[in-house]
Amino acid sequence: MQSTSRTMNVLLILLLWLTGGCASDRPPSGGPADSTPLQVIFSDPAPSSVNASGNRLRLTFNHYVTGRQLLNALHVTPSIGEFDITIDGKNAELRPGKALKQNQTYILTLDKNLRDNNGRTLPAPFSTAFSTGAVIDSGIINGKVINRDFSPATNALILAFAEHPEAAGTGKLLTRKPDYIIQAESSGTFSFRHIATGSYRILAINDRNNDFQYTAGSEEIGLSSMTFVPTGFSGLLFRLSGMHRETQPATVNQTLTTSETGSISGTCFAFGQYLIVEASSSTASYRTVASRGLKGTFRYSFADLPPGSYTVSAYVPSNIGGKKPDFRQQWNPGSINPFQPADPFGYYPEKVTVRTHWSADHIDIHIKPL
Repeated sequence: MQSTSRTMNVLLILLLWLTGGCASDRPPSGGPADSTPLQVIFSDPAPSSVNASGNRLRLTFNHYVTGRQLLNALHVTPSIGEFDITIDGKNAELRPGKALKQNQTYILTLDKNLRDNNGRTLPAPFSTAFSTGAVIDSGIINGKVINRDFSPATNALILAFAEHPEAAGTGKLLTRKPDYIIQAESSGTFSFRHIATGSYRILAINDRNNDFQYTAGSEEIGLSSMTFVPTGFSGLLFRLSGMHRETQPATVNQTLTTSETGSISGTCFAFGQYLIVEASSSTASYRTVASRGLKGTFRYSFADLPPGSYTVSAYVPSNIGGKKPDFRQQWNPGSINPFQPADPFGYYPEKVTVRTHWSADHIDIHIKPL
């Protein structure tokens, strides 16, 4: 009996020793939970470095991740082909199957939905760039993606296709590999950095399944109001259109016959001769046509609106042939095939509250010139 008891004690001590020796990304028992978000605290090659040599990319995180998690979240442009990932504690090493190209700028991006072993995610998409030559590309394009209802497109993925003479036909854009791909932040804002100088066709999609590609029929897509976007352009705006025909609030004229109303007025700064300004609530959409004034701006007013909360937007209507448009003409989201840019538009960034016998003034909208 004593021998058996001694053996059990030894086994218990050994088990406790082995348990204590295992790596764990958890605080000591009884301590506060570590709520620090997942972060990349080191990368090699270093961000914006040039003359990068070797054929290995290294990342160090502040928490533990698995190779499978990292493999599903990592994207490199231009493509480096097949690669292996090795995890050693909080350190990750990526080894491409073939040598990196010389004099090439590479951009490594991590999906903001990457999770560590305890479910903590990155606070925003992570991106780092380096060059295997003496110069690193420095082109920038930034902007924002919103949903049809003007809320931030939190799952937006933005695809940039370089302008090539052989790619004049745009019907195959969605089957062509993009030159650059980036994820928007939770606010819908995005920024391409370290891209080659030039012009790009740019699309935005609602990446519902977080697979870093467009899934036709189940994800929304949006086009900008520019056929080609040059590097250096700031404030590019996308509005995602629905997968199917959406039920829109009823469109009514801008005036009512009741006295229990309020008003909204403001100025629009845009190009063109006419604008359609829209004040939308959850139940109705009120529109009016504004003409360019002598000072080159557009003044608009909704004199009689039912009390409520409104989103105010404006767009430059297309295909009107210089004639004053009908106020019922809807915003055109554009098309892929044949390629047609969306109608230029802008919106007031906050909801506007309308109260009885009150006027909400200076609700001004800027539509960026093309």
